[in-house]
Amino acid sequence: MTLQSCFLGLMALTGLAASGIPQFETYRVHDGMKGSPATPIIKTPYQRTFRTQITEEAKLGVNFAGHYRLAEWGCGSSCVSIAIINLQTGAVYDSPFRVLAYGTRRQYENGEEELEYRPESRLMIARGCPEDRNCGTYYFEWTGERFLRIRYVPAGSIIE
Repeated sequence: MTLQSCFLGLMALTGLAASGIPQFETYRVHDGMKGSPATPIIKTPYQRTFRTQITEEAKLGVNFAGHYRLAEWGCGSSCVSIAIINLQTGAVYDSPFRVLAYGTRRQYENGEEELEYRPESRLMIARGCPEDRNCGTYYFEWTGERFLRIRYVPAGSIIE
């Protein structure tokens, strides 16, 4: 076994493609939504501020990680805020950032969005500047209660 094949095997186990970029397929979920969406349970002052957005988004159904709704709303010019809603229990979770500033909307290479996620995956990709600093591309894994940052690529970096 060569060093290269060992390295590629290790990357596959850790959820990274040959380029080192996390892939949606690696973070696949196998449990889906059962029944009607639960009413969101609003707990924090931040969540209370966006009660209407969170409640209305929950009605739209699953769009993330099997039985969650990743609720998005604009927060002014060229920025977005999010919350995560467990549609089975109603639990609401805050995002890893309050505001994701992204400059001119959808101006990323290859037509990528500022937020990318899938109904069948625990991976979320955020492109922009959380709290207006440290611009780049962030890769997060949803654990069921919070996001873990698994990769950060600073803006302007070239990935091979």
